[in-house]
Formats: sequence, structure tokens, C-alpha cells
Amino acid sequence: MKDLPVWALDQRLSIKLQRWFMKKIAKTILIILIIMFGKIQNLSAGSYSIEELIISDIWTRPTPGRAKTAAVYIGRIQNTGQVVDTLIGVSSPFVVNSMIHKTVVDDGVAKMSHIKELKIHPGQSLSLKPNDLHIMMMGIQKPLTVGEVFPMILEFKRSGKIEVFVKVKKFSIPMKMKMGQEK
Repeated sequence: MKDLPVWALDQRLSIKLQRWFMKKIAKTILIILIIMFGKIQNLSAGSYSIEELIISDIWTRPTPGRAKTAAVYIGRIQNTGQVVDTLIGVSSPFVVNSMIHKTVVDDGVAKMSHIKELKIHPGQSLSLKPNDLHIMMMGIQKPLTVGEVFPMILEFKRSGKIEVFVKVKKFSIPMKMKMGQEK
């Protein structure tokens, strides 16, 4: 090595630096892939978090024929924090308009009423489910079919906005919920 010209020593040093740098890049890419895979698993599990809120199981039913409306349900919005948060808005690029509704049965007739906001108290959970609270989507751009997934933005007063994905899944009404049946 003593007999090597200076430029050759510089070249060897340069090669060592390149190899070191490439190892660092490879490790960084590996870390990024691990993080991305974790997020993909989180997406497939249908669970999201923002601030102290955990949101899970967001779904809708397939639409019949050319229906332009559908309801979205959320299995659970859990507030793990110490402060009330409030769902104040919903939107999706997939629909013209979305709003929070509550189904109320009055004299045997189901009616929907618009709800401006839903409070989620500290240490408590809230569910949006059939025949109760739900997100009403109006002006759906194409029929919803089982297995599809589409984005929706939930906006909270304290925590801000979060993009979630709504899964279209098959749903059948349990016998005790069917319309016109009495015990």
C-alpha cells in the first residue's frame, strides 16, 4: 500500500465511503418499509388513531341498483384522552354530500334526522350502527359493491381531520330487527 499513488488511496477510501453510505441507505429503506408495512396492516385491520381517538370497523353495505345514497357505520370511536372531542364533519371525494344522521322510530315509522355533531366523552366510546347513528352519503358517484374500499374524511373539533377507508361488506339484518315483525 505504501507504493500506491495518492489517487489510488483516495479511490480506495472513496469506495469504502460509498459502501458505508449504501449500507446506511439500505437500513433506512428497510426501516421505511417496516413502517409502511405496519401502516398497511393498520389499514387492513380497519383501525385508525388521531390524538386520543381510536376509530375502528368503518363499513357500508352494497348499494342496490342505481341507488345514490348509502349509510356508513363505525364500529367504535373510542376517546382514550381526558378531554371531550366532537365529530363535526364528514366528507368523501366519492360522494356529493355527507352528514351525520340519527334514525328515530316514531309511531312505527323510521325517520332520519340530521345531527350537527357527536360528542365522544373521555374514557367512553361511541358507535354508529344500523337503525341508529350513521353517516348518510348522498350523491354516490357509482354503485357500491362488496369488497370495494373508498376514502372518507372524519373531522373532529379537537383532534382535526383523519382520512379513513370505508369497506363495502355484505350485511344481513338479524331476525329481531326486520321491519314489520313483532314479538
